[in-house]
Amino acid sequence: MNKRIVKFATLAAVGALALTGCSGSDQGGSGTKDDSIVLIAGHQLAEGTPFDQGLKKFAELVEEKTDGRVKVEVKPNAQLGNETEMFQGLETGTVDAGIFAPGSIAEYYPSITLLSMPYLVEDRDARDQILESGILDSIEQGITDKTGTEILSYFGGSVRQMFFTEPARSIEDVEGRLFRVQPSEMLTESYQAMGLEPTVIAYNELYNALESGVVNGAENEAVFIESQKFYEAAPNILLTQHEVTFRMLMISSKTWDKLGDELTPLVREAGEEAGVFARDVEGIADEELIASLGDHDGVTVTKVDTSAWRAKMEPIWEKYAEQWGVSEELKSIEEL
Repeated sequence: MNKRIVKFATLAAVGALALTGCSGSDQGGSGTKDDSIVLIAGHQLAEGTPFDQGLKKFAELVEEKTDGRVKVEVKPNAQLGNETEMFQGLETGTVDAGIFAPGSIAEYYPSITLLSMPYLVEDRDARDQILESGILDSIEQGITDKTGTEILSYFGGSVRQMFFTEPARSIEDVEGRLFRVQPSEMLTESYQAMGLEPTVIAYNELYNALESGVVNGAENEAVFIESQKFYEAAPNILLTQHEVTFRMLMISSKTWDKLGDELTPLVREAGEEAGVFARDVEGIADEELIASLGDHDGVTVTKVDTSAWRAKMEPIWEKYAEQWGVSEELKSIEEL
C-alpha cells in the first residue's frame, strides 16, 4: 500500500448536487451509462483525504469485481449535502452510497451512538476486534429494517483529541472550561462527568466561537484540527484519545434492489475490502498529523493521564445502552 499521506485540504461544502445529471438517469441515484450501472457515492472531506482515498478504492474494486458492469462516481466536499442530507438521500434512493459518522444518523437509529461513547473503545486494535466479532450485527440489521439502508463496511480509525484556547497540561487544568459538544445528551453528560461545561455550538461556527471566547475548548480528529486551523484559535492540544472513530460506508437498499442477486455480493465484497484499506490509510494519516501539529508556531501537544475520566464513564455507558436497548452489545464490547 502506498503510505504517502496526501496533504489535507480545507473542507468546502458546496451544496447539494443535482443527481440526475450525474447518474445518467432521471430515476434516482443509479443509472446506466455505456451499459454500466453508475452508483453515486459521497463524503464530506476534501479530495485526497482518507475518506476520499477509501471511497475511490471502493469504486476501483467495484468496477474490477463486476467487470465494469457497475461503476461508482465519488463526490467529495459535501457535494451531495451534509451527512444528514446524504442519509436522507440513501433512504429515498437519490444517493446510492456514502460515508457517515454514528452521530449523523443517531436521529434515525440512536443505538448506533454506542460507537461514539467516550473511552469505550480503547484503541484501533479494540476497534478491529469489535468489527470482527459480529457484536454489531443486530444493530446493523436494525438500521436496515428501520431506515432502508445498509452498512457495507467501516472506514475511520482517527482518534479524537481535545484542544483549548488557554494553556493546559493536565485534565485538572481544564476543569470548568466551556467546551463545545455535538447536540447529544449522552455526550453532554459524558463531558459534564469529566468536569467540563458542555455547550452546543454549530460546527461551522466553532472557529469563531473559540476565537471570541464563547467556548474555551473543543474536540476533534487531527485531520479537522489541521484542515480547519483550529490550532490557531486553540493552540493547546491535549492527547485525550477519548474516541476511536467508526465511520460507516453505507448503501441504499433501493440500490441493492437495482443491482440484483448477481452483482450485490460483488459490491459487498468490494465494500469490505475498501473498509480495510481505508482504516489502514486513516490510521497512518492520523498518527502523522498528530505528530506534526506541534510544528505550528505556538502550538503545544501534551499527552495526559485520563484514567480519572475513564473511571467515570461506565455508569453513563450503561445508562444509555439500556435506554437504546443495546446492553448486551455493550457487555460484549467490555468483555473484549
